Amino acid sequence: MERIAMFIIRLLKHPIQWWGADYNQVEIILRTKLSMDFRRSPSMFHASGRSEKTFKFQLIVLLILGIFIAFGFSTISSFLLNLTICFGIIMTMLGSSIITEFSSVLLDHRDNQILLVRPISNRTLLLARLLHIQFYIGFMALSLSAISSIVIAYKHGAIAFLAFLIAVGLCAWITLLITTFFYMALSRVISGERFKDMVSYLQIFMAVIIFGGYQFLPRIMESDALRNSTMQIHWWTYLIPPAWLAGFVDVFNLKEINSEIILLASIALLVCIAGAIFLVRFLSGGYSRVLSEGAAESIESEKTVERGKTKFSPLRLFCISEMEQIGWKLAMSITKRDRKFKQAVYPSFGIIIVMAVLMIKPDFSSFANTIQRLSENKNFYFFLFFGFFGTTAITQLPYTDTPEGAWIYKALPIKNHGHILTGAVKALLLKFFLPLVMILLAITLMVWGVSKVPGLVMGSMLIILINLYSIILTKMPLPFTQARDMQQKSTNMAKMFFLMVLLGISIFLVSLILNLSIWIVAAFCVLIILMIINAYSIIRKRSYVINASST
Repeated sequence: MERIAMFIIRLLKHPIQWWGADYNQVEIILRTKLSMDFRRSPSMFHASGRSEKTFKFQLIVLLILGIFIAFGFSTISSFLLNLTICFGIIMTMLGSSIITEFSSVLLDHRDNQILLVRPISNRTLLLARLLHIQFYIGFMALSLSAISSIVIAYKHGAIAFLAFLIAVGLCAWITLLITTFFYMALSRVISGERFKDMVSYLQIFMAVIIFGGYQFLPRIMESDALRNSTMQIHWWTYLIPPAWLAGFVDVFNLKEINSEIILLASIALLVCIAGAIFLVRFLSGGYSRVLSEGAAESIESEKTVERGKTKFSPLRLFCISEMEQIGWKLAMSITKRDRKFKQAVYPSFGIIIVMAVLMIKPDFSSFANTIQRLSENKNFYFFLFFGFFGTTAITQLPYTDTPEGAWIYKALPIKNHGHILTGAVKALLLKFFLPLVMILLAITLMVWGVSKVPGLVMGSMLIILINLYSIILTKMPLPFTQARDMQQKSTNMAKMFFLMVLLGISIFLVSLILNLSIWIVAAFCVLIILMIINAYSIIRKRSYVINASST
């Protein structure tokens, strides 16, 4: 793959020089970056521990997803509308990938500190950085569009096929330029740590958008209104990037060519060339200053502010020992500032909203009809299922970007390490699970009334019990002692599937017990509470091994 990238770079020798960068330096920097990527985990994939093999696996997954994009070319009659939707999906996917996986490369200030002190210009460094990312998202775009390109070749000929492949490359480049301009504009308004926080929240938002797109897109593509519709070009059409690329391909369709389509194609080419020239020649210096300012702010010592002791603290109520209180405070402190933790946990709450819309299918014209449809008993058990997402934070508890800090567990004279884990688990349940249960309780009272409250209480306690015994069976390590690249995705998926099966069985038990006497329901709740207490006791007494690699 490195050879392919170098071959393409050689073809772009003259454009690189026109943009004001040193071609030889760009080639050397890019070759070095790609060599480092494939000798170890790529820097942009460091959090997930990916390698060249897993990048190829990702391309295969995107190729499969491309089947759904190609499905539109067999259902929608308008070729221009088809192309606009296709490029819109590809740009959304690539944009989310840049934001979620490549922000660490785009905003990495270490290159500035290492290379800018040498005779390397800002233009050269920025262009090498952009081409480095373009290499990955270019392959991703080709994987997403491969099936669609075959359909276009079959239905519209070889010329349209070649134009589509060129447009896919332009699509990746335009997406990268737009994202870079967005980051620069955002850095003008927000600086330092707040800028990084904003990027993290944007990553979370994009993750939810992508999940929602996977759910809603097939339903939209099957609608009769979309199948028979045509795309009319208005003044605002010229502001939509996917429409530019659609016009570029449609020019080579040789069936319908008009001035409007030619103008769209011209805008696509103009934005690619002029945008790159403007960014590299005129904004590269400002981009380097933004990264330098961010690096300077990140190394400043944070001033601690002493707060007065509050009269009431939840940890005193829920923690049975001083070590549990330490685990509680540790979890609360780290989860508050750890961006990677937020990126792993917070999207699950957005997914709840998407799944609720899919399940309820709300009638936006009539709120009463929506409530009436929601009041069916089967929907209540779906709500119990939503409560499970409030415990996803527990699965991320052992992981951190700084596992070296685990030496503290060995250095301190601590015997009961399990108390630290139980305190951390209690903190996450209070921080993430309890607020979600309160929201579900309010909805339950509004829709189903008091009669379903015992079921919600039982279901919530069963979810806690399932997670505690999952911690016991999987022998979860101590909080924040494992590197994030040690996460085994296949194992995590197997654990999640197993937990979902147990949750399904638990919901079935709740549905059976709710039909029995209230005394049986109360006895069952007491039994669950005793099992939860026993599970916490097992976790506290278990011995924990701190790996030498973490110390």
